[in-house]
Amino acid sequence: MSRPYFDLHHTVAIDEIDAQQHVHNLRYLQWTLWAARDHSAAEGWDAATALENGFGWVVRGHDITYRAAALAGDEVIVRTWIPNWNRYSCQRHYMVTRPADQTVLARVQTRWVFVDLKQHRAVEIPSAAVNAITLCETSPPLPWKDDDA
Repeated sequence: MSRPYFDLHHTVAIDEIDAQQHVHNLRYLQWTLWAARDHSAAEGWDAATALENGFGWVVRGHDITYRAAALAGDEVIVRTWIPNWNRYSCQRHYMVTRPADQTVLARVQTRWVFVDLKQHRAVEIPSAAVNAITLCETSPPLPWKDDDA
């Protein structure tokens, strides 16, 4: 049985480090966008075809709580899941973690809205996208607490 969440594995590169010698806050946001993209693809959502037809997901809002700093060379896991959706949008949650020391680096929530990119307005989420959404209504376990870890 497939899991209702997705893990993006990433190694922090030196060019992601800022003047304060830790990962720049915008990189956490980039990782969540990559995780959303890869999770959707893994679930069968064909974003490229939707985009060719003038439709796609856009961010309505992000809420990020930073808890600890990531450093160059750190192996991080960005765990993402969709707890709910409605006619026009879905909520996506993320945990950015460093399993080596069992640290949650950040918790993120993003509201995605499905839009007609030609008319610049929200439209109903198409059935193909709805069928690709597997809800995970409660927070999944931390990566180091997975049953099969």
